[in-house]
Amino acid sequence: MATLYSKIEQEMDCPKEIVIWNYWDHEHIVGTHYKHYESVRIRAEKDNWCFSERYVKLPFIKFMLTTRNFAYLESPFLMKSFHIGKMGLVLEQDFHFKDIGQDRCLVTLENRIEVPGAFKFLEPFFKKMTTRWFYATWNEDHPMRLRRWKVWKLGFRDFTGIDYINQKTAKPAGRESENRLYPIELPVPKSTRIRQEGYTRPFSESIEVGYELPPLP
Repeated sequence: MATLYSKIEQEMDCPKEIVIWNYWDHEHIVGTHYKHYESVRIRAEKDNWCFSERYVKLPFIKFMLTTRNFAYLESPFLMKSFHIGKMGLVLEQDFHFKDIGQDRCLVTLENRIEVPGAFKFLEPFFKKMTTRWFYATWNEDHPMRLRRWKVWKLGFRDFTGIDYINQKTAKPAGRESENRLYPIELPVPKSTRIRQEGYTRPFSESIEVGYELPPLP
């Protein structure tokens, strides 16, 4: 057997906890990443782990397939994820999170997959495919993470909103610079039946809504 390997690094203008929340918010997958995912179903989830099924379109190959994914947060600095395909291949991913300054972090992703030794020559293609997938989804998640961090500093809470906006009162002085640490609280609260029956993209076609960002490398 041989191991195909790739490593990707990217900085983000928010704390690592926001990025971790984003990876564990499974409901956004079929909306934000509608070009890549058709449906997601959580089979089991508790505390720091999740087992899910995803109907996904791979880059370059251009066909849909079902994968089973098991992910767990080993620490606030490391998330491990295993994608199991129908052919028995297992894509193992290590996500490393590191704070590199105020409101900034570094994400390092290591991808590994074991294949018969004769297929070691596919490693350049594997690196290209995993890099394209990483940046395609990263670009789509980027504005969501920045908005999440911005409204969190204003006092936002899930399913509650921002208190002074709800009450239609003036913004308290200094609220935007409030030093609220973002907690890692898993599982992330759900608003759909993604656990019971799965969550499928409601439209066959869609348009992108949000901020236009310059493409990342």
